[in-house]
Formats: sequence, structure tokens, C-alpha cells
Amino acid sequence: MFKKLLLLVLFVAPLSLCAQKFAHFDYGAIMQAMPEFKTAQASIEALGKQYQSEIEGMQKELQTKAEKYQKEDTDATPANIKERHQQELQDMYSRLQQAQQDNTEKFQQEQQKKMQPIMQKVMNAVNTVAQEGGYVYIIDKNASQQAGIVINETLSTDVTSVVMKKLGITASAATAAPAAKK
Repeated sequence: MFKKLLLLVLFVAPLSLCAQKFAHFDYGAIMQAMPEFKTAQASIEALGKQYQSEIEGMQKELQTKAEKYQKEDTDATPANIKERHQQELQDMYSRLQQAQQDNTEKFQQEQQKKMQPIMQKVMNAVNTVAQEGGYVYIIDKNASQQAGIVINETLSTDVTSVVMKKLGITASAATAAPAAKK
């Protein structure tokens, strides 16, 4: 009896492995089709341009001041005046570097603040699709390629459209997204 049960378990175990369902999706296409992603991306780009403009203004001011001092400072200029000019340029350069660092940090924080809820919304939809579809794994096909993981798409189901449907993304938004990338 035990042997028959063991044989049955050994026979059924490989079949249960074959019965597992795997899926993949295109995270990038989903994100590009989401209106809130487009809005957040536009906001982040505007902020980046603002920070870039600010830095360029500081760079121009530093360059103008440096050129002015270079013309003014001659051999006849007292040493204390030259030192003050050098110190002023050094202070301006330090402020410029600090502003670049601060802007980079603020930009990254703002990007995280705007994108995190959108990314979480996509992952929640993917989790729902996984549970409802009985999938063991759902893998982002682009991330898997970058990680060196190969997906046999003939044995895996593409659930991109199902995830989009869960997010309320229409087919027209999804097809417009690749055109917007170009």
C-alpha cells in the first residue's frame, strides 16, 4: 500500500510542476500608457529644466565675475584685493557646487514622490492578476532581459493587456504609448 502511494506521489509530482502557470508583462508599456505617469513625467521634466536653468544662471554669473576680475586684476592691484576676488570666486564656486548637489537630491526626491504611487499601483494590479489567474510567477520581460533571464514566451502567458485592463487603461492609450516614445 505504501509503495503504491509512493509511486502515485512520484508520478503526480512532475505533473503538478507542469501544471504551474507562468506569465510575463511589459512594465514599460504599461507605465507609458498611464495618464498619471505622463502627468508625473511632465512635472518632473519641468522641475529638471527649472533646476538646470538655475544652475546655468549661477555658472554664467561665476564666469562673468571671473572674466571681470581677470581684466581688473593687474600687477598694480593690491594683494588683498586679489585675495578678496579669489575668495569671492571660490565662494561662488562652492555655492554652485552645493546648489548642484541640492538640486540633484531634491530632483530625485520629487521623482520618487511622484513615481512611487504609480509604480505601486501597477504592482498591485500585477499581484491581482497573479492571484486571479493562478500564476506562480509574473515577470517583467524587460527587467528579466537586463538581468540575463530568458523567458520562453511560448510557455508563458503575456498578461500585459490584462494588467492594463485592471488599471483601466484602454487599448487606444496602450497603442498611443509606443508612438509617444519615438
